[in-house]
Amino acid sequence: MADAGEIKNMNTKAVRRIMQQKGIISKNKLARETGLSFPTISRTIEQLVAAGELEQRGTSNSTGGRSAQLFAINPVFMVSLLLRLEAKKLNWSVSDLLGRSLESGLELCSEGVLQTIDTLIMRVQVRYPQLKAIAVGLAATVHYGTVTECFTHAELRGVNLSLHVMDISKLPCSVEGDMHVVSTGYWANCNHSPKAVACIYLGEGGIGSGIVIEGNAWHGASEFAGELHYLPIEDNLKYARTHFSGVNIADYYGKIIRSYAALLNPDRVILYENDLIKGKADEIRRICANNLPAQAIPQIEISNSFDEDYEKGLYALAGRLLEQQAEY
Repeated sequence: MADAGEIKNMNTKAVRRIMQQKGIISKNKLARETGLSFPTISRTIEQLVAAGELEQRGTSNSTGGRSAQLFAINPVFMVSLLLRLEAKKLNWSVSDLLGRSLESGLELCSEGVLQTIDTLIMRVQVRYPQLKAIAVGLAATVHYGTVTECFTHAELRGVNLSLHVMDISKLPCSVEGDMHVVSTGYWANCNHSPKAVACIYLGEGGIGSGIVIEGNAWHGASEFAGELHYLPIEDNLKYARTHFSGVNIADYYGKIIRSYAALLNPDRVILYENDLIKGKADEIRRICANNLPAQAIPQIEISNSFDEDYEKGLYALAGRLLEQQAEY
């Protein structure tokens, strides 16, 4: 049986969840939405307002009686630092509780990746003392926070980047391969519900994929899922280093999609746009149609929302860290 502390925590989580969904809301509506009693809602609201997490936002229009007070989340009560590393570029943004970017920038890692990250974190913490979580995505294979394979950053290979960031910042940190982050963001942004989706991106660090199955990102037993350079395609590992010079890119994408069709059978494949596949979508579809039975051909979409999905995925990672903190 739950004790008083657990019950209070459950009630607070229920209030936060509805506040996130509804935006501005009165105590009466909050009680109806959560199923909690009005006295319980009042106590919870008072505690969250006193802590600075919620703020009063005026009153509702009167219908003859006393106007109800309205409340909303204080979006800057806690903020997150979202880091995105690709090649020598470190994109960053500070995100509030509503997922809005308060500040963003680009750092060039001329003095090394770790030094650049360390300096940025210290700078952001000075400007945002309410910083409570850090999420990192990078073009690499990451196993429980440790970078195991990285074509573009030799200094990171074997480094537990999650622990490094936590040591520097004293904050919880989540580090994942970029396509696991992007596929999570794609699912959060999409307005339909595919059973399984594979998101494929070719960037400066090579090609990779993220997989979402019925709403859950699939990382694999050792977080190796989606490392497409290890598919048994001739010279595949070299392609990341030569940026696919001289490769029939439509045929290459076709092989990847056919592999997914045979092993995962996704109903949707997202190809993030890049210069190499520009104008080749129909050719890729024809290759798949010529080599797969009709029922196995996934819907193939070209997307230019890579940045948006990446940001949304990092925000989701940071949000999980915030939810795990006792004070939130």
